[in-house]
Amino acid sequence: MNQQHGMNSNIHVGQRELHVQTAFSRTTSKIVSNIFEDGRVIETREERVRGNVDDATLQKRIEQFHQNTLKDIELIFFIADKVRQVKHTVSCNKLGLVFLKRGFLKEAIEFFTLALQTDPKFVEAYNNIGLALLQEGQLDRAEEFFKKGLAIEKGYADLHLNLAVLYYQRKDYPTAVQAAQAALNINPTYYDAHFYKGLALLKSLAEKVTHEELPPLPSRGKEAIDHLERAAQLFKPLNNEAFLQGKRAYSAEDYESAVKYFEKAFEEANHRMDMTFDHEFYLKFMYGGKGKDNQFIGGYVEQLKDAIQNYPEYADLHNNLGIAYLIMCRNLFLKALDEFRQALKINPKFKKAEKNLKLAENDGKGFLILLRALLK
Repeated sequence: MNQQHGMNSNIHVGQRELHVQTAFSRTTSKIVSNIFEDGRVIETREERVRGNVDDATLQKRIEQFHQNTLKDIELIFFIADKVRQVKHTVSCNKLGLVFLKRGFLKEAIEFFTLALQTDPKFVEAYNNIGLALLQEGQLDRAEEFFKKGLAIEKGYADLHLNLAVLYYQRKDYPTAVQAAQAALNINPTYYDAHFYKGLALLKSLAEKVTHEELPPLPSRGKEAIDHLERAAQLFKPLNNEAFLQGKRAYSAEDYESAVKYFEKAFEEANHRMDMTFDHEFYLKFMYGGKGKDNQFIGGYVEQLKDAIQNYPEYADLHNNLGIAYLIMCRNLFLKALDEFRQALKINPKFKKAEKNLKLAENDGKGFLILLRALLK
């Protein structure tokens, strides 16, 4: 592989002009697509290249990955036009999350806002607008939306967790600890909440912060490391090299370095728990014409299985895998109907096929109604 490989394209979507650059990185053995807007990278996609690959094959893979990236961007904006028309609350929220992940903050806030216009009590949209504002560094406005969500539903753990992140960024460690604990009171296996409670305690120890709401300095480190280790037990990718370096720095009482290592460990681990694929599956299944694509659905199932390996106690993953299996059943059911109809086309007097078709059509209506209800 001595040749230089790469592709560049400009693409117009919505009100945006993007530049997509795809190349092979010899350092990481990955094909990498960077998506630029106004000279800054807003999203990066990668695909690993395993084994020895000749130049011609590598170039074909680069071209395919590049084209798939372009098509995927166009598809999301095509779906956005459809969702604007139907104004379906869940779809608006999921599309907002996809845009948020991809760095399109304007579009993300637009669709979260549209979700609230269709359902003013849709708490998740308050949480997600807050996340978008937090990402922009607008802490006061983010706090406002998180608290609006909690005014509707106090038992929404994500809102408490995101307030903990916000207070941590403000260096208000006592309040961050309280918010993380509020999330844990709702969901004791919430690894992010364990992590941020431990991190806030450790950071307050590093800065020697004293406060009546915080444990005494001599015992604070033990409580901090207990929560951090619990987070690593719940989410396996967190127990990475940076995490181990953080534990070593903690043992050496170098608390400031420990905090930096734990933050790095969390950032690296979260790349392994990116749930954007779940929202993209829903949108492409509902609006992108992927409903009967068994390869597409099978890929989604494998992504869910991989995520469950990393985070076996994340209930949402198991729930979504159950729905995915039902979608597979639905596709097999539709294939069965096609075969009964083909049998009757070949032999219109085939009574058994006629009976099977009627039974399947009648009994299958309930199954299809169930699946539609689950996907709403």
